[in-house]
Amino acid sequence: MPLVDYTRTKRPIFDIDLEADPFDRWQEVGRRNKGRLARFLREIEALYHDGVESQLPTAPSWTPEWMKAMSWVIRPLASGGGRVIGRLAATFAAAFGEDYVAEIRGLASASGLPESKLFLANLTYDLTVGHEGIFGACSSYSVTVGGAPLLVRNMDWDFPPSTGRNTVMVRFHKGPHSYINIAPLGCVGVLSAMRAGAWAVTLNQAPANGYPQFTQWPAMHRLRRACDSSLTFPALVRRLMEYQTMTPFFAHAVGTKPVEQVVVESYADSFHKRKAAAGKPLIQTNHFVSAFGHDLNPDEGKDENGEYWDTYPRYKAIAKRLARRRPKSLAEGLKVLACRTVTHAGTMNQMALCPATSEALVRVRV
Repeated sequence: MPLVDYTRTKRPIFDIDLEADPFDRWQEVGRRNKGRLARFLREIEALYHDGVESQLPTAPSWTPEWMKAMSWVIRPLASGGGRVIGRLAATFAAAFGEDYVAEIRGLASASGLPESKLFLANLTYDLTVGHEGIFGACSSYSVTVGGAPLLVRNMDWDFPPSTGRNTVMVRFHKGPHSYINIAPLGCVGVLSAMRAGAWAVTLNQAPANGYPQFTQWPAMHRLRRACDSSLTFPALVRRLMEYQTMTPFFAHAVGTKPVEQVVVESYADSFHKRKAAAGKPLIQTNHFVSAFGHDLNPDEGKDENGEYWDTYPRYKAIAKRLARRRPKSLAEGLKVLACRTVTHAGTMNQMALCPATSEALVRVRV
């Protein structure tokens, strides 16, 4: 399964009109991709069933207690019932925001699939925080190339392994303004996005900070709302730090000027901005680099079960390569990630985004 330029895959760029009624925005996507989406959701459902029924009861000591208690959320969603009702419906309506709840329900209606499974898929980031990072999550860095910031990113989220084959590009637009998003089919949130001439941003998983706050927004949908409403880099950064989220996250963002490079570190209930030093790259994997979140970071090395977080070697590998040679193009930017420590079988997609020049190079698994 090689990583291939998105333009060579013949996958479409879906068009979502933000001025349309939220229930109607994903109707065409749902009708035209119902078979593919159904297969993808079945794989996600199978993984959750296996996790809840087989793995959580015998989970190793490093598994957070809140993860062991996730069955009250996962079981009813993975069951494949029609509408999400009762306690979960009320929780999601408040947490997701009404527009995104309506979008998911519209997508379910058009595809003929249970909305419960689509809600489950859209919660995958938050339900796996504190677990996915052990096996590899995401890596990103930004650096100035030709006087403009370049954001380069690997997404190593193979939950399930077909995520790369189901990665799609979406163009969200409202009037004359638009931005692109790269995310799995069926996800209405944002994982990696660029508004040409303004900003680019990617989402990296952060270590867990206690129990997920199900009355707050999921991280991907908090990022989506910030992207929907931000025409400039300062506005994007400000809106990323406006509200609490269900779980912590790292948002790596760049603008069009060398000084516009920042990682927003979210602790779910508070935020910190980590900026690039003058002339230096800004690197982010899946641990808190600034001192503010060090107490949440996992230990280096292996635990008693032989598992370890690969966030530290990935960070060091990127830093070492950038110290040797700075990229001068988008293609060279991706080559920095081309080592076994950083790019591996779990890498589902990778990209280099330069909002100042409106250039984007996106590669996906096929």
